[in-house]
Amino acid sequence: MIGIVVGTNRVGSKSRLVAAQLARIYSKLEQKVTIIDLGLMPKEAWSGTAFKKTPQSFLPIIRQTRDCQGLVFVFPEYNGSIPGPLKQYIDLLPRQEALEKKPVCLVGVTRGNFGTMRASMHLESILFYRRALIFPFSLYLPKIDELFDNKSFIEEANIQRKMMEQSKNFLEFIKRNHNACPF
Repeated sequence: MIGIVVGTNRVGSKSRLVAAQLARIYSKLEQKVTIIDLGLMPKEAWSGTAFKKTPQSFLPIIRQTRDCQGLVFVFPEYNGSIPGPLKQYIDLLPRQEALEKKPVCLVGVTRGNFGTMRASMHLESILFYRRALIFPFSLYLPKIDELFDNKSFIEEANIQRKMMEQSKNFLEFIKRNHNACPF
């Protein structure tokens, strides 16, 4: 199963639309998909005591994450970095069993011209620290509002091709690294 992480809790985020489009692509590639929407993180995950004792309401998100063969992070860039909910999600995951040796793939979404390069570098360093297996071909989607142009999916053929190509190659990456994965 592929987990697609919506890396923000912002209402109306284009990251959710990109995640939905990627879910359709992975389904076409005959993959089971689960969406891990950080907009649905329980309020207890934000408690100051969440790091001492993992809230019971967060355990289903941990199981959902752990059960995935690979994770696709779809995230915007906020102030030159990743959104706080994405960092909180990663910080609350168990040390080794959730991300260590798990294949991960990055898809950055931004209104600007540079396609979340700074945020991607930050996220890669966090995931590297957590010993995830980082797929080396990130997808950057700059000028996201223009790509959607008041639609619920991206129609531009070149972007669709890139999304499909990244998805297929990520699945191959997962297969090649299967022996390294703890599942």
